[in-house]
Amino acid sequence: MKLRNINRGLVLGGVLALGVVCYSVYDNNQFKTSKPEIEQTMRDYIADLTSANVGSSDKLKSQLTDFVDKHYTDYTTSDNEFASSKSGLLDEINQAEVATQGGDITSAEYDIKEMSINKSGADGAKVTMIYNVCYDVSKGDPTFLTTNGINTMTSGNYTNSDNYEPSTSSYKAIFSYENAEFYLLRTSDGWKIATSSDYGYGEDYSFDDNNSDSMADESKAESEIVPDSSAENTDSEGADSVE
Repeated sequence: MKLRNINRGLVLGGVLALGVVCYSVYDNNQFKTSKPEIEQTMRDYIADLTSANVGSSDKLKSQLTDFVDKHYTDYTTSDNEFASSKSGLLDEINQAEVATQGGDITSAEYDIKEMSINKSGADGAKVTMIYNVCYDVSKGDPTFLTTNGINTMTSGNYTNSDNYEPSTSSYKAIFSYENAEFYLLRTSDGWKIATSSDYGYGEDYSFDDNNSDSMADESKAESEIVPDSSAENTDSEGADSVE
C-alpha cells in the first residue's frame, strides 16, 4: 500500500511538472505574438513624447498631461525608487513652472537606435531602449518631459558661441539616452507603461549655424515611426517581476 501511494505521488508530481512546462511554453509563445504590439507601443510613446514637448508654454502642461494619461497605467508597487509612475509624472507636471519658462521648443526630431523587449512576469514586459532627441529652441532654457520626469535645459553651461545671449539666442539641444528602461503591463486597453526611467544621458547644445544639421547628419533622426529593422527584440531567459 505504501509503495502504491509513493507511485501515485510520483505520477501526480510528474503530471504537475509537465503541466508547468506546457504552460510555460504556451505563455512564452503568447508573449512572442505580443512583441510587435509592444514594439509599436514604444515607438508611438517616443514619437508622442517628443511632440508633446513642442509648443508654447501656455499649452505645454495640458499636452504633457494628455501624453501621460494616454501612455501610462496606474501602478503603485515598484522596487525601483528611481522609476517614474503615472501619478508621479502627473504630480511633477502640475508642480513644474512650465508656464513661466524662458523659452519654447519650436520643433523636434527623434531617432530610436536600439530596442530590446523581454517578458516580465505573467502579464508584463521589460523594454530597454537607446534613442536620441533633438529639440529646436527659440531662446532660454525651456522645461521638458523625459522618461524620468520633468527636466530643464542648461544651454548656458554648454555654449560654444561668443554671441550667445540667453534671452534671444536660438539653438539645438541634443539629448542621447543610452539606457532607458520601461516596464509595461497588458491592460484591457492594450499595453501601457507602468514605470519608466533612464540611467544617465548625454546632452549637447549647438549654437553654430554650421552645426544646425548635426542631428540629422549623425543619426538620421526621424519625426515618423522608425523602420522595424532598428529594433532588436530578444526573448528573456528568466522573467523579471514588474517593478
